[in-house]
Amino acid sequence: MCHKGGFWCKLSALLLALALIVPILAACGGGKKETAATRSPVPTATSQPGMALTPTITPQRTATTIAGWRKLEGGGVALSLPESWIGGDLSKDLDMIVGKIRALGPNYEQMARLIEQNRSAFLMYVLDPQVGDSGFLTNINIVTEQVPSAITIDTYLDAAIKQLPAEFSVRERGTVPLGPQQAGRLVLEATIMGQQVKELMYVIKNGSVVRVVTYATGAGEFERRLPVFEQSIRTFEIRP
Repeated sequence: MCHKGGFWCKLSALLLALALIVPILAACGGGKKETAATRSPVPTATSQPGMALTPTITPQRTATTIAGWRKLEGGGVALSLPESWIGGDLSKDLDMIVGKIRALGPNYEQMARLIEQNRSAFLMYVLDPQVGDSGFLTNINIVTEQVPSAITIDTYLDAAIKQLPAEFSVRERGTVPLGPQQAGRLVLEATIMGQQVKELMYVIKNGSVVRVVTYATGAGEFERRLPVFEQSIRTFEIRP
Protein backbone atom coordinates (compact mmCIF):
# COMPACT_ATOMS: atom_id res chain seq x y z
CA MET A 1 0.00 0.00 0.00
CA CYS A 2 1.24 3.48 -0.84
CA HIS A 3 2.02 5.96 1.90
CA LYS A 4 -0.36 8.90 2.17
CA GLY A 5 0.72 11.56 -0.30
CA GLY A 6 2.34 9.04 -2.61
CA PHE A 7 5.88 9.45 -1.24
CA TRP A 8 6.60 5.72 -1.01
CA CYS A 9 5.09 5.04 -4.46
CA LYS A 10 7.16 7.30 -6.63
CA LEU A 11 10.75 7.06 -7.76
CA SER A 12 12.93 8.96 -5.31
CA ALA A 13 15.51 11.48 -6.45
CA LEU A 14 18.20 9.06 -5.32
CA LEU A 15 16.83 6.39 -7.64
CA LEU A 16 16.51 8.88 -10.46
CA ALA A 17 20.22 9.55 -10.08
CA LEU A 18 20.81 5.82 -10.69
CA ALA A 19 18.34 5.45 -13.55
CA LEU A 20 20.80 6.16 -16.35
CA ILE A 21 23.70 4.12 -14.98
CA VAL A 22 22.83 0.91 -16.87
CA PRO A 23 22.56 2.54 -20.31
CA ILE A 24 25.56 4.75 -19.60
CA LEU A 25 27.62 1.67 -18.79
CA ALA A 26 26.38 0.07 -21.99
CA ALA A 27 27.40 3.16 -23.92
CA CYS A 28 30.81 3.46 -22.30
CA GLY A 29 31.69 -0.21 -22.20
CA GLY A 30 33.27 -0.23 -25.61
CA GLY A 31 35.05 3.05 -25.19
CA LYS A 32 38.76 3.42 -25.76
CA LYS A 33 40.57 2.45 -22.60
CA GLU A 34 43.59 4.37 -21.45
CA THR A 35 46.59 2.87 -19.72
CA ALA A 36 48.23 4.14 -16.58
CA ALA A 37 51.08 5.42 -18.71
CA THR A 38 48.89 7.50 -21.04
CA ARG A 39 46.14 8.64 -18.70
CA SER A 40 46.39 12.20 -17.40
CA PRO A 41 46.48 12.29 -13.62
CA VAL A 42 43.21 13.04 -11.86
CA PRO A 43 43.38 16.42 -10.10
CA THR A 44 43.55 15.95 -6.36
CA ALA A 45 42.04 18.07 -3.63
CA THR A 46 44.60 20.34 -2.04
CA SER A 47 44.37 22.77 0.84
CA GLN A 48 46.24 26.03 0.92
CA PRO A 49 47.88 26.97 4.25
CA GLY A 50 45.31 28.55 6.51
CA MET A 51 42.41 27.83 4.14
CA ALA A 52 39.31 26.62 5.96
CA LEU A 53 37.18 24.26 3.87
CA THR A 54 33.86 25.27 5.39
CA PRO A 55 30.78 23.50 3.99
CA THR A 56 28.35 25.96 2.43
CA ILE A 57 24.62 25.38 2.16
CA THR A 58 22.85 28.65 2.74
CA PRO A 59 22.92 31.37 0.06
CA GLN A 60 23.91 33.95 2.67
CA ARG A 61 27.36 32.39 2.93
CA THR A 62 30.16 32.34 0.37
CA ALA A 63 31.70 29.02 -0.67
CA THR A 64 35.42 28.54 -0.20
CA THR A 65 37.49 29.45 -3.26
CA ILE A 66 39.93 26.69 -4.16
CA ALA A 67 42.95 27.40 -6.34
CA GLY A 68 42.62 25.79 -9.77
CA TRP A 69 38.89 25.15 -9.35
CA ARG A 70 35.86 27.00 -10.71
CA LYS A 71 32.24 27.31 -9.69
CA LEU A 72 29.55 25.71 -11.87
CA GLU A 73 25.90 26.68 -11.48
CA GLY A 74 22.53 25.36 -12.56
CA GLY A 75 19.02 24.72 -11.32
CA GLY A 76 19.38 26.95 -8.29
CA VAL A 77 22.52 25.25 -6.96
CA ALA A 78 26.27 25.72 -7.36
CA LEU A 79 29.28 23.45 -6.96
CA SER A 80 33.03 23.93 -7.45
CA LEU A 81 35.28 21.48 -9.30
CA PRO A 82 38.71 21.39 -10.97
CA GLU A 83 38.84 23.60 -14.05
CA SER A 84 39.13 20.60 -16.40
CA TRP A 85 35.59 19.46 -15.55
CA ILE A 86 32.81 20.63 -17.86
CA GLY A 87 29.06 21.00 -17.54
CA GLY A 88 26.48 22.87 -15.54
CA ASP A 89 22.90 23.84 -16.32
CA LEU A 90 21.51 21.58 -19.06
CA SER A 91 18.97 24.24 -20.03
CA LYS A 92 21.92 26.42 -21.07
CA ASP A 93 24.89 24.10 -21.55
CA LEU A 94 23.30 21.02 -23.16
CA ASP A 95 24.86 21.47 -26.59
CA MET A 96 28.31 21.99 -25.12
CA ILE A 97 28.05 18.97 -22.82
CA VAL A 98 26.77 16.49 -25.41
CA GLY A 99 29.24 17.89 -27.94
CA LYS A 100 32.12 17.06 -25.60
CA ILE A 101 30.72 13.57 -25.04
CA ARG A 102 30.30 12.91 -28.77
CA ALA A 103 33.86 14.10 -29.36
CA LEU A 104 35.06 11.11 -27.31
CA GLY A 105 33.94 8.78 -30.10
CA PRO A 106 30.97 6.78 -31.38
CA ASN A 107 30.90 4.54 -28.32
CA TYR A 108 29.56 7.49 -26.33
CA GLU A 109 26.76 8.45 -28.73
CA GLN A 110 24.14 6.58 -26.70
CA MET A 111 25.15 8.44 -23.57
CA ALA A 112 24.87 11.80 -25.38
CA ARG A 113 21.37 10.92 -26.58
CA LEU A 114 20.26 9.83 -23.12
CA ILE A 115 21.32 13.15 -21.64
CA GLU A 116 19.51 15.01 -24.43
CA GLN A 117 16.36 13.02 -23.73
CA ASN A 118 16.55 13.61 -19.96
CA ARG A 119 17.69 17.22 -19.85
CA SER A 120 14.90 18.23 -17.47
CA ALA A 121 15.77 15.49 -14.96
CA PHE A 122 18.88 17.23 -13.63
CA LEU A 123 19.53 20.49 -11.82
CA MET A 124 23.12 20.12 -12.96
CA TYR A 125 25.18 17.62 -14.95
CA VAL A 126 28.99 17.75 -14.95
CA LEU A 127 31.63 15.39 -16.33
CA ASP A 128 35.35 14.85 -16.36
CA PRO A 129 36.49 14.46 -20.00
CA GLN A 130 39.47 12.38 -18.83
CA VAL A 131 38.16 8.85 -19.36
CA GLY A 132 39.50 6.18 -17.02
CA ASP A 133 40.63 2.63 -17.76
CA SER A 134 37.13 1.20 -17.58
CA GLY A 135 35.79 3.55 -20.22
CA PHE A 136 33.27 4.92 -17.71
CA LEU A 137 32.86 8.68 -17.97
CA THR A 138 33.15 10.05 -14.45
CA ASN A 139 30.25 12.41 -13.83
CA ILE A 140 28.29 14.36 -11.25
CA ASN A 141 24.56 14.89 -11.37
CA ILE A 142 22.22 16.76 -9.08
CA VAL A 143 18.50 15.93 -8.94
CA THR A 144 15.66 17.09 -6.70
CA GLU A 145 12.19 16.20 -5.52
CA GLN A 146 9.49 17.36 -3.15
CA VAL A 147 8.78 15.24 -0.07
CA PRO A 148 6.58 15.70 3.02
CA SER A 149 8.39 18.10 5.34
CA ALA A 150 8.15 15.59 8.21
CA ILE A 151 10.27 13.04 6.32
CA THR A 152 13.74 12.77 7.86
CA ILE A 153 16.92 12.02 5.97
CA ASP A 154 17.14 8.59 7.61
CA THR A 155 13.57 7.79 6.60
CA TYR A 156 14.30 8.93 3.06
CA LEU A 157 17.42 6.77 2.87
CA ASP A 158 15.58 3.76 4.28
CA ALA A 159 12.89 4.05 1.60
CA ALA A 160 15.34 4.62 -1.23
CA ILE A 161 17.67 1.78 -0.24
CA LYS A 162 14.76 -0.67 -0.18
CA GLN A 163 14.05 0.22 -3.82
CA LEU A 164 17.63 -0.02 -5.09
CA PRO A 165 18.11 -2.14 -8.22
CA ALA A 166 19.44 -5.60 -7.41
CA GLU A 167 22.83 -4.76 -8.96
CA PHE A 168 23.53 -2.09 -6.34
CA SER A 169 24.86 -2.66 -2.85
CA VAL A 170 25.37 -0.16 -0.04
CA ARG A 171 29.00 -0.02 1.09
CA GLU A 172 28.70 2.92 3.49
CA ARG A 173 25.82 4.82 5.04
CA GLY A 174 25.79 7.70 7.48
CA THR A 175 25.17 11.37 8.08
CA VAL A 176 27.75 14.13 7.88
CA PRO A 177 27.74 17.82 8.77
CA LEU A 178 27.31 20.02 5.71
CA GLY A 179 27.04 23.69 6.51
CA PRO A 180 24.47 24.32 9.25
CA GLN A 181 22.78 20.94 8.86
CA GLN A 182 23.28 17.21 8.45
CA ALA A 183 23.31 15.47 5.07
CA GLY A 184 22.88 11.79 4.28
CA ARG A 185 25.93 10.09 2.78
CA LEU A 186 25.92 6.83 0.83
CA VAL A 187 28.60 4.89 -1.02
CA LEU A 188 27.08 2.49 -3.54
CA GLU A 189 28.74 -0.13 -5.71
CA ALA A 190 27.43 -2.16 -8.63
CA THR A 191 28.61 -4.59 -11.27
CA ILE A 192 26.62 -4.11 -14.46
CA MET A 193 27.38 -5.72 -17.80
CA GLY A 194 30.75 -6.79 -16.44
CA GLN A 195 31.73 -3.29 -15.36
CA GLN A 196 32.11 -2.03 -11.82
CA VAL A 197 30.86 1.41 -10.88
CA LYS A 198 31.03 3.16 -7.54
CA GLU A 199 29.09 6.21 -6.43
CA LEU A 200 29.24 8.72 -3.61
CA MET A 201 25.85 10.27 -2.87
CA TYR A 202 24.84 13.13 -0.61
CA VAL A 203 21.19 13.69 0.33
CA ILE A 204 20.51 17.29 1.36
CA LYS A 205 17.07 18.21 2.71
CA ASN A 206 15.74 21.72 3.18
CA GLY A 207 12.14 21.74 4.36
CA SER A 208 10.18 19.73 1.82
CA VAL A 209 12.90 19.80 -0.85
CA VAL A 210 15.45 17.00 -1.22
CA ARG A 211 18.50 17.44 -3.42
CA VAL A 212 20.71 14.45 -4.22
CA VAL A 213 24.29 15.05 -5.36
CA THR A 214 25.84 11.96 -7.00
CA TYR A 215 29.52 11.50 -7.85
CA ALA A 216 29.88 8.42 -10.12
CA THR A 217 33.04 6.81 -11.44
CA GLY A 218 34.58 3.45 -12.27
CA ALA A 219 35.17 1.40 -9.12
CA GLY A 220 38.90 1.23 -9.82
CA GLU A 221 39.13 5.02 -9.86
CA PHE A 222 36.99 5.72 -6.82
CA GLU A 223 39.63 5.93 -4.11
CA ARG A 224 41.92 8.31 -6.01
CA ARG A 225 38.98 10.52 -6.98
CA LEU A 226 37.40 10.50 -3.53
CA PRO A 227 39.38 13.51 -2.18
CA VAL A 228 38.10 15.63 -5.07
CA PHE A 229 34.52 14.46 -4.53
CA GLU A 230 34.64 15.16 -0.80
CA GLN A 231 36.19 18.57 -1.21
CA SER A 232 33.71 19.45 -3.96
CA ILE A 233 30.65 18.76 -1.82
CA ARG A 234 31.95 21.23 0.76
CA THR A 235 31.44 23.98 -1.82
CA PHE A 236 27.77 23.10 -2.47
CA GLU A 237 25.46 26.11 -2.37
CA ILE A 238 21.75 26.65 -2.76
CA ARG A 239 21.37 29.83 -4.76
CA PRO A 240 18.65 32.42 -4.12
